[in-house]
Amino acid sequence: MRLREELTQQVGLLADFIPGSLHETWSKCGKPTCHCATEGDPGHGPRLLWVRYEGGKTRSKTIPARWAEYFRAQVERSEVFAFKIGQINQINAILAERELAGRTPPPVIRPAGSVVPAVGGEKRGSAAGR
Repeated sequence: MRLREELTQQVGLLADFIPGSLHETWSKCGKPTCHCATEGDPGHGPRLLWVRYEGGKTRSKTIPARWAEYFRAQVERSEVFAFKIGQINQINAILAERELAGRTPPPVIRPAGSVVPAVGGEKRGSAAGR
């Protein structure tokens, strides 16, 4: 339980991050007299490419060199955030298993303003409702 509280606190500190991943890319300009046209030349680069999944599509954007350090740090924070959330999920699953073994369920705690759809209950047309 203490580990979960520590992780939750750490996650709050990691709230400032940029999701996605970073990749170095090289490209060829297509000019026949350019150095990149030579066989074996990697081309122009490296350029930093930020890749993320958004709205069902993969999005990418070239990051200017002056922003590279900032994006690297923010994407790393995103990876740490995801790792810690995964750890919290594992702990919560273990706690849920323990709670299921108990006799009564714990009280439900919901965030303010959240709406939780009704689950279960009587089926329409059942004899119990007549």
